[in-house]
Amino acid sequence: MRKLPCLILFLILCLSFQDGKDSKVNKIRDAQIKYMQGEEFAKNGITGRGIRIAVLDGGFPGTETHPALKHLIDGNQIIATWNFVKKCKNVYTGVAHGTEVLSCIAGIQDGKPMGMAPDAEFLLALTERKGEPLEEELNWARAVDWAIDNGANIIQSSLGYTYQRYFTADLDGKHSICAQAAARAARKGVLIINCMGNEGMSKWKTMVTPADADSILSVGGIDPETGLAAGFSSVGPTADKRIKPNVCASGTVVAANPKGGVRTVDGTSFSAPLVTGFAACVWQINRSLSAQEILILIEKSAHLYPYYDYSHGYGIPQASKIIMGSKNIPLGPMILSSDDKNFSIGIPNQEFVTNSVMPDHYFYYHISNPNGFLIKYGVYKVRPGDTLLIRKSGFEAGSVFRCNYNGETTTWKESK
Repeated sequence: MRKLPCLILFLILCLSFQDGKDSKVNKIRDAQIKYMQGEEFAKNGITGRGIRIAVLDGGFPGTETHPALKHLIDGNQIIATWNFVKKCKNVYTGVAHGTEVLSCIAGIQDGKPMGMAPDAEFLLALTERKGEPLEEELNWARAVDWAIDNGANIIQSSLGYTYQRYFTADLDGKHSICAQAAARAARKGVLIINCMGNEGMSKWKTMVTPADADSILSVGGIDPETGLAAGFSSVGPTADKRIKPNVCASGTVVAANPKGGVRTVDGTSFSAPLVTGFAACVWQINRSLSAQEILILIEKSAHLYPYYDYSHGYGIPQASKIIMGSKNIPLGPMILSSDDKNFSIGIPNQEFVTNSVMPDHYFYYHISNPNGFLIKYGVYKVRPGDTLLIRKSGFEAGSVFRCNYNGETTTWKESK
């Protein structure tokens, strides 16, 4: 009889733990949509309908049976599949990565969206095999051509190649096999969206290829707790000093677990498909626009635009800017001055009403040299009325100091 209260206490503790776990999962799942204001698309009936997306990955096991992806099967939305490793149509094998990625574009868990394009059409290509051999990258290039031939509007890739075949100096958008294939697809009117990679804390540090390719949308990852770049997210620029990433999205997400249910996963592999779902919605609204016009529109919708840096790009795309062209309510201007050693920035002394979903007040800045290459950038958490001092080290005639607060960008350019 004495064991009964202990058993009850144990069950209560287990239920409390599960409730806490479920609450955290729901918070992350909601954040991956909320950061891009994806609910604005959903309530306006914008779901990626009519857009065909090719997903290039290492396998899609469980896709045919998972409840979060069941609507794709029931609606005949998977148009074609090809396994480039085994030369057959079966892609529902291999690693689970592709299943997780697909759910971040189109998944629905318990009636809640995991991605923004549940009504898009899909082409699924399995290109990866173990060990990162050259054949993988050749498969990637072949899959790009296959996707084009099968009518893809968007090619989503959360794959990339680094030290096994390239040096960082090779990441100029022209050197690698896959960057050449990506550029070829862009010329044919297809929008390629690729992850930046998870090398931010490694010796490599910079992006994977084909994220370096010109005319494609490369996506970094943010930490959903802070809204700032995740430490693992690879950084830019390209070897020839172009801006990368273009934009960013949540790098910690809830994705379909091929064994059933869902799980929390990290990486730019998952921020990229979130942006892919966003892009499908943008293109559904603007069917007459070209792929490059869609890319530019997504950049301009980002919460930092026209400010940028090599960790956040132009920031997180915002659905409200696509649908309504809305902007934050202007504040009094930042007070920006300069002396021989420092920039002084006065933050407006008032709380703002904003469309931003950032959890805190952030001030972003960069210093670019006369050629437009960033020599310094950073982020401060600030309060209304704060004054910041930023050293002018490296600043010379022709350099530019640019900063962003509450969606407003201010620029100081030193005369030559």
